[in-house]
Amino acid sequence: MTEGTRRLTVALTLVLAIASSSSEAAETAPAAPADQTQATALTPPPTYRLEAGDAIDIRFLSNPELNEQAQIRPDGRVSMQIVGELTFTGLTIAEATTLVTTSFKDTLKQPSVTVQVRTFANRRVFVAGEVAKPGVLPLIGDQTAIGAIAEAGGLRSTAKRNEIVVIRRGANDIPEQIRVSMGGGSDHIPPAAAFRLAPMDVVIVMESGIAKADRAVDQYVRQLVPVLLTGGFTYLFNGAVVTGVH
Repeated sequence: MTEGTRRLTVALTLVLAIASSSSEAAETAPAAPADQTQATALTPPPTYRLEAGDAIDIRFLSNPELNEQAQIRPDGRVSMQIVGELTFTGLTIAEATTLVTTSFKDTLKQPSVTVQVRTFANRRVFVAGEVAKPGVLPLIGDQTAIGAIAEAGGLRSTAKRNEIVVIRRGANDIPEQIRVSMGGGSDHIPPAAAFRLAPMDVVIVMESGIAKADRAVDQYVRQLVPVLLTGGFTYLFNGAVVTGVH
């Protein structure tokens, strides 16, 4: 056996091992780690919490002279008439309304307050991985995971098609991973078509095991063939005959 043939044999053995392990991993997928959850159909996004950069309207029904239109500063605060600085970041709309109402109790007999968001600072999502056009997308309305993938140009041929992962900011700003199935559910509608995204979600389309094996073939076989071969050869790989000529 020549040195070139020996190295090619080693390369083929490595590729076959990679392909085999990828296939086994796909057939017996491990349970989700503790920091991952499995998405179900009609999964609602978390309740929106105000962030720096959001523009808000604060209206007093009985005291319109106190109405405010303000943008939440980078420090999370808004300067209000009479009561001064109030911190809004991290609050839901209901909590922000309670905060303003409580702050004006010593000034107004019966403060009646509404808080509304005029514009959202971070109303966008990110799509990454095996999609045609990965990048940042505006989050308009009730966008779903599968809708965002479609907006990003759809899946590449190398995509793992049965599951995607959504990275979402959880409690205390700790990222959590949510596995979302791309396969049909009991009503033949994939959960990814009903999983509603939240601002700043990251949708990741993973690479298939076959695609990883194909990369290994390219790296360890196709790129080595011109260098290693000393003559014509034919071998069987994954059921396909590959022929090379010196």
